[in-house]
Amino acid sequence: MKQKKLLVSMFFLLFCGTLVCATKSQAKILTIKHSTKNVYTTKYQREATSYLTKWKKGKRTLDAPLLVKNPYGTLSTSIYFYAVSTEPLYAKYTITAKGAETVSGTLAGGSEANVRLTHEYLIPGLAAGRKNTVEINFYNAANERKKTVRFSTTPKKEKAIPKIKKVKNGKSKTAVSLGFYAMFGHDKSDATNIYYYDNNGASRGLTPLNGYRTDRILTVDGNWIFSYDIDKLAVMNRLGHIVRQISLKGYELHHDFMYDAAHKKLLCLVNDKKKKTIEDVVISVDIKTKKTKKLVDFAKLMSASRKKHVQRKGGKNTYGGTELDWLHLNSLDLINDGELIVSSREESSLVKVSNIYKKPKIKYIIHSGSLYKKTSLAKYLLKRTGVKFVGHAGQHTITVEKDDTLPNGQYYLYLYNNNFGSAKTLPKFSWKSYKGVGSYKKGKASYYYKYLVDEKKKTYRLVKKFAVPYSSVVSSVQHFDENITFSSGMNHTYGEYDKNGKMIRTFTYQSKRYAYRVMKYKYDICLLYISEPTRLRRISYAVFCLKKKKSNKTTSVLVLLSSSLLVTYAIHLFHFIPKIVFTTPLYLFPNLVTHTLYASL
Repeated sequence: MKQKKLLVSMFFLLFCGTLVCATKSQAKILTIKHSTKNVYTTKYQREATSYLTKWKKGKRTLDAPLLVKNPYGTLSTSIYFYAVSTEPLYAKYTITAKGAETVSGTLAGGSEANVRLTHEYLIPGLAAGRKNTVEINFYNAANERKKTVRFSTTPKKEKAIPKIKKVKNGKSKTAVSLGFYAMFGHDKSDATNIYYYDNNGASRGLTPLNGYRTDRILTVDGNWIFSYDIDKLAVMNRLGHIVRQISLKGYELHHDFMYDAAHKKLLCLVNDKKKKTIEDVVISVDIKTKKTKKLVDFAKLMSASRKKHVQRKGGKNTYGGTELDWLHLNSLDLINDGELIVSSREESSLVKVSNIYKKPKIKYIIHSGSLYKKTSLAKYLLKRTGVKFVGHAGQHTITVEKDDTLPNGQYYLYLYNNNFGSAKTLPKFSWKSYKGVGSYKKGKASYYYKYLVDEKKKTYRLVKKFAVPYSSVVSSVQHFDENITFSSGMNHTYGEYDKNGKMIRTFTYQSKRYAYRVMKYKYDICLLYISEPTRLRRISYAVFCLKKKKSNKTTSVLVLLSSSLLVTYAIHLFHFIPKIVFTTPLYLFPNLVTHTLYASL
């Protein structure tokens, strides 16, 4: 009789689509009370590790995980998660918040290939100032969902985060790319943070910096690398932990850096503090040994043009110093092994340098004016071919794009052509060939430019161009998936165009001055990585959680109930149940026990 009652009860629950063990447990999100506010100190980072080590002790299961707010201080809206599962699993997460974009990702690069018992993750990019629901689904090696953990929290929105004033959709029907926008150098070029935004313009938190902006974020060996001070770089792991700090003794960062994977070196644009000129040196930095080496001194390499420059009126550069900012390098990229290209804003030139690690020499120069005429540098000028066009002026973010369909010696270069006609250290610079250039505060338009370079023929031609909001001195463009992201700093806008140059979406942000760059990222170290859209997963059966009985008869009932035949039979019976029963459809429930964690900061 008892067995019959139990069986009837189980069938009723199955018909209603209810999970018996959908328990509601309390889970408080812990906060570490640091003794110092400076994130980039050994003390701060060690305190975080010490607290986490202590809190991880005990029984930390998926039913009762450890949750900690931004333990290492590097991602303001992140949540640290730690638990141990009873079988090897991997995890995927989804974050939802009203008014913010719903994002999903895989934690720690999880897949059937790296299932694990210990789960230690950083849940990234929660929407600041909004109630967030975080769902983490755990799968086995067969990609079967075994467990779901949910919690809700409302991260604080920092006052420093710039507001998005306007979001405007363009005429392009192309979907905006999956990823977060990272804003660098907002309002001032010294102490500013990294601010993150989603495709709705909602804030996804910040990374604090100390004395200098970073100009980009690099991903190297599963770690982030970015600058946090004028002469310091940070290496951060997937948990937000600063695992290494690199001091550039004798050098100061400016404008850009990149990673040379072949040589395992960072290449940085710097000021040599011993020199009377600035923004004209490239150094290499060994990430492991922290050793720096001067590679290219452009004052020597391009002495023929260096001689033409004089100090600005007033006797000081734009930073208030007396050093001569004659070249003003603002971006760089690798072309081939030991070959890089740099962008000079002051000379409106692109310069390729080869053999950078041994004996650097100029390979070519792309320049549309008359600056190099009657100098020893004139022989390096590439010939402009194809349709007539006005050359780039005051350009930024030079980037190399290789294409396997092109013959050897050919590749693309793309850049943000500011179309800005000013060179304060070159009072005799002729702008006659730069028709339509703008001034510091006013201009008709800036442009996206894409060149095809042919090194064998020593030529270049413009293959793509479209207008973007005018910005005289700060800006960026970036190929991201199939789209083109941009930032027009002086216009206080950033956004995205499709590959044909049609606007998809633009964002206008609050600013007194500008933001130096805005670039988009998919964080493949599982911090802010968006891998796929959220979608329903249809499930044909549910697993119920029952207390084990001593009776063998009861055990027989459970075995019978859990058989696929019985479940299939039960599902077919749904056709005879009134629709009102199915307020929660069965397909919404996974083959797992779901635990909802009510959490708050």
